[in-house]
Amino acid sequence: MKQPISLTDVKQALRDDRFKNNLPEIFSEDVKKFNNNPGCGCNVSFYKKLLKEAKPQLQAYFPDKDIIDVDEQIKKLSQNNFYVINCSSSELEGKLQALPPGRKQLAIARYEDLVTVVVNELDFV
Repeated sequence: MKQPISLTDVKQALRDDRFKNNLPEIFSEDVKKFNNNPGCGCNVSFYKKLLKEAKPQLQAYFPDKDIIDVDEQIKKLSQNNFYVINCSSSELEGKLQALPPGRKQLAIARYEDLVTVVVNELDFV
């Protein structure tokens, strides 16, 4: 399976005149805004728009990568996988080390020697 095209890849492609020259005319205003401030976070919506509407140009520029559906990716990343750990504070380190590898969010509450940890396993693409 090929690696997907990320928003960072789209941003890098927009710095290349060869890619910008191959874009349809409907993106000319957005390209001008990007050229005025290429580091602005406000360009993220433009990157997503390119991933949806400029697939042939992106595929030609990145022949070794796959184009993914941005909405599907956001839906997948927004899913939560919660579970709870209740234990004493002396057992917590062992329980955390026993968690499977990957990214996680933790929320911890403590009452005297008892600890409750809510773990959200995060998927990443």
